[in-house]
Amino acid sequence: MSIALTASARVVAVVAHPDDDLLMFYGTLRTWSDAGATVTVIVATHGANGVSVADRAAGITLNPTQRLVELGACYQDTGIAVECLDFEDGALEADRELVTAIETALTRLRCTVLLTHAPHGGNDHQDHRAVARAALNAAARVPTCTTILHGKPHAPHHDFTTSVLVDITPYIDDKVKALQAHASQAGRYYLTEDYTRWRATGPNWSLLPARADSERSFEELAPSLLLLDPPTHPAH
Repeated sequence: MSIALTASARVVAVVAHPDDDLLMFYGTLRTWSDAGATVTVIVATHGANGVSVADRAAGITLNPTQRLVELGACYQDTGIAVECLDFEDGALEADRELVTAIETALTRLRCTVLLTHAPHGGNDHQDHRAVARAALNAAARVPTCTTILHGKPHAPHHDFTTSVLVDITPYIDDKVKALQAHASQAGRYYLTEDYTRWRATGPNWSLLPARADSERSFEELAPSLLLLDPPTHPAH
């Protein structure tokens, strides 16, 4: 399956926490932005509750702006905008408030391509699943939104089936740096360079064995909506 990364696209990534977009879509968003598309990241929460049990026991806390500042720095000079809906993380529900907030953003941004979490992510974070359900609900009422793509969860056990690959080789080094720049989340395995590069090269062998190239890096997606417009024929 092939999806054109065109300059006319208005791409919106809707995710639960600062850094979710980097894990799933960083290279994809950079590719679209560099093609001339309008790209915006919508983060549902400020992520201030993103502290491990051990760190919390040690008295470590986050303020509501810390992770958003880290995220904004990752997209500096890329042309990609970042917005936050300012919900509290940890107990998101796909309720009227969240759906309305996402629908309002998608409508204002005239979204044509929505990127979000997988709605059925096995043991994926509960906030991820809530945002996926809310975003799908909201997008159904946004007539401009004709493509919806879901990112592969980073959780080790999930029921995600990849059917779209985005070659992010030109951006993999920047992705590594962006994930490591999230100092507030230091020590998490899924932000390390080894994990990031391993995850990006996996499709070479599992999905493209006939043309496997260990030097290529990918992000894995799956569509729930993909409108393929008919070609435009010249008038006779």
